[in-house]
Amino acid sequence: MLELYHWEPNIFFLKPLVALAEKGEPYTAHYFDPTSFQQFEAGFPATVESRLHLEREGPVLVDDGTVIASSFFMLEYIAEAFAGPALMPQTPYGRYLVHAWGQTIALSVASAVSMLGCARHLAPALRSRPSKDLQARLASIEPLERRLAWTAVLDRSEADAAAAARGQLAAPLRRIEAALGSHPWLAGVEYSIADIDAFAMLAPLPELAPDLVNAGVTPHIAAFLVRMQARPAVRAALALTRTGRPGHAFVPGPESSRWG
Repeated sequence: MLELYHWEPNIFFLKPLVALAEKGEPYTAHYFDPTSFQQFEAGFPATVESRLHLEREGPVLVDDGTVIASSFFMLEYIAEAFAGPALMPQTPYGRYLVHAWGQTIALSVASAVSMLGCARHLAPALRSRPSKDLQARLASIEPLERRLAWTAVLDRSEADAAAAARGQLAAPLRRIEAALGSHPWLAGVEYSIADIDAFAMLAPLPELAPDLVNAGVTPHIAAFLVRMQARPAVRAALALTRTGRPGHAFVPGPESSRWG
């Protein structure tokens, strides 16, 4: 039995939704709100790995009782485990490119996009809650590293987050723009999980950092986003929103300081 625990179709949570839709693979969906800390409740599937992986708050894929964490690992698993359209290149070099882009997105892009989104959308939502209740809930989060990721959202101003994220994004955006100027998809001529992975993290940037990602500055990325948004699987995944504002759904991501 395949189960997916997910939130709004944005950032990390969007990736497996798109991949499963591309495959046409049936699954049982469990929608949860990580900003209400439902991922810490009894009964939520968890392992040591899922508690400690860099994305921390989800999504979680469960296949016959086996818990799979980290959205890129989920993409790899979905690509390999289920029938349907191929989502991995068949050549060794193509597979190398998929993994190379996955590393770039995870370590350079994801942390910056999460930082921007949390400063813009998550921090105000958290600050609107009763302070005593929120602080008590944050204090109960384990491990400590995961707790600090949440408290950092409240401690960081939007201006500071924007400055740090923009500096971090400059180099990877140049690389992505150059790659998409040479071929239509990140791993070459074949659509793959590298494109799903990148789209989920790049899609919020025209709203969060319009000076960095727009048709004038990054025309190839802009065209890539349009191509992705036109895919039936992407449209199906985005239609799973319950709030009507999936682009406002952010949780703390990998820490940029760890990789800087």
